[in-house]
Parts: sequence; C-alpha cells; structure tokens
Amino acid sequence: MDPNNRGPEEYGQDGDHQAPRPRPHRDPITSDFGQHAPALARTVQLVSGDFLLTVNPVDGSEIEVCPPAERPARPEKLTAAERADAERAARPPVPPGPVRTVLGLLAREDERERLVRLLARGRSVRLTGPAGSGRTSLLDVVAEDCAGLAPDGVVRLNGHHRTADDLLHDLFYAVHGAPLHRPDRTELLGHLREVGAVVVLDDAEFGGTALDELLDATPECAFVIGTTPDVAPPSADSAVEEVFLTGLDRSDGVELLERAAGRTLTEEEANWAGDLWFESEGLPLRFVQAGALLRRRDRERAGADAV
Repeated sequence: MDPNNRGPEEYGQDGDHQAPRPRPHRDPITSDFGQHAPALARTVQLVSGDFLLTVNPVDGSEIEVCPPAERPARPEKLTAAERADAERAARPPVPPGPVRTVLGLLAREDERERLVRLLARGRSVRLTGPAGSGRTSLLDVVAEDCAGLAPDGVVRLNGHHRTADDLLHDLFYAVHGAPLHRPDRTELLGHLREVGAVVVLDDAEFGGTALDELLDATPECAFVIGTTPDVAPPSADSAVEEVFLTGLDRSDGVELLERAAGRTLTEEEANWAGDLWFESEGLPLRFVQAGALLRRRDRERAGADAV
C-alpha cells in the first residue's frame, strides 16, 4: 500500500475521512533536561567588633549595629587536644608518589640548643638565613623540643604576605575557639595579653617597628622568627636575640648528599659534590636537590638494566 495514499481502514469505519485523534499529552520530561534545582544559599552572620554582618549571596549582604542579644560570649581557649586537631586539619595533604626520605637535622645542634634555651627563658629570637639554608627544618625540630614549655603550647604561623595585624588575628584564632567572631582592636589585644605560647613564625617579611608591635601585643609569648637577611632587622631597643644560619661544611654537605641519595657516593660523585659545595656556599637545599637527581638517575639505570 502506498504510504502516501492511505486506505479507508486507516480513518475509521465506512471510509469516513475523519481527522486523526490527537495523541495524549505526555509529561514534559525532555524539556527539563539540563535544568537543576537552584542551590540553597547559605546565610552567614559574622560579628566584627560592634557590628553584625549578614552575608546573603541571594538577597544581598547587610551590616548593622550588633544587638546585645547577638553579641558572642567571651571566647574560650582551646584545649591541647583541640589545638592538635586544628593543626592537623590545617596541614596540606601528603602529595602522591613515593614516601619522602627523612633526612634528619645535620650540623645544626648548636643552633638548636641555643634556640631552645632562649625560648625556655621567655626570650624572643630571630633566626636569619638565606633561602635554602634549612630554616624551616630547624624550626620544625625546635617546635617539637618546645612542646611543653608554655601553657598554651606551640603555635605555628606563616608570615608569607602577612602583616603584623594579620598575624595577631592568626594567633588569636590558633589559641581561641571563636567561630564567626572577629574582635576589634581593643578586644583583640586584651585577649592576646593573656596568651602564653611559644610562637614559631616562619617566612616573616617585616621587622623594625612592625615587629615591635607584634611583640608588644603578646608580652607572655616567646617568638622564634625565621626570616631572610634582606628583611629589616629588629629595632635597636628591642630585646630580640639574633641567630644566623650559615652554609654547611664540605664534609657535612657530602654526608647530606649521601643521605638524600640513599647510598655512598662514587669518587666522581664526591668530586662533583665538592664543586657543588663551592658554588652553593654550602646551602643544604642544593644537596637535597642533588640527592633527588641521583636517586632518579639510579632508578632510570635500574630500569634500563632490567630491560
């Protein structure tokens, strides 16, 4: 049968030409493809000084004088367990790949003992060394040694692109449980005067009067401040001690390279380590990087021999 010339059986009985019956409407399923329910907007209220800030991404944010009923209670200090949990949560995730080799601290025992001794006496000290001199590794060990010296424990802060005012707030939140509360200057300084901690500040980018402001606001804290020589020194009348980090001796550099490589060096590699020591002025980071190159070359050679 010609599909373009349908017979009477297609139109009903007696060959009457009737209009085809309309098909029933179906649920508009396909029209909803790609459309999602709107995400629920979260409204947050933050108390900053004497003001209550309501953050609403849909209807707009607003700020008003904080009503007395909305004023937060006095922030309480975190317990040692809570501080440990917060510190673990703030650590970056472990990168994928093989487990890093623990090299340990080499040829820094004198500096380590001096830093711990000064901090135990409540003195603040500035640890100065060029990039790659091992400041962070030394500060990590000193932080472990000072774990029980202060009632509020050890607080780790990073000064990269942070001002003295930023660090004061960072110290406040590291010691107190105060979610959604940013105290004003007067209230902040009042709380910090009661904080007694060993503060390990790495990568500090300021000195002089800004450093004096930080130390004056925390009279019960002892700071160890890691920085580079190009940062301004403390003011002349400050009581901050200075500890300088220099490069490693040649023998220590070779030992560090062997630790990083995981094996004893060949004669050719030992000569290369001597040249590296001369060119890098004994910076530990250069020997750690050289050890990583040796490990990679050893793996490539092992793979070629297996093939």
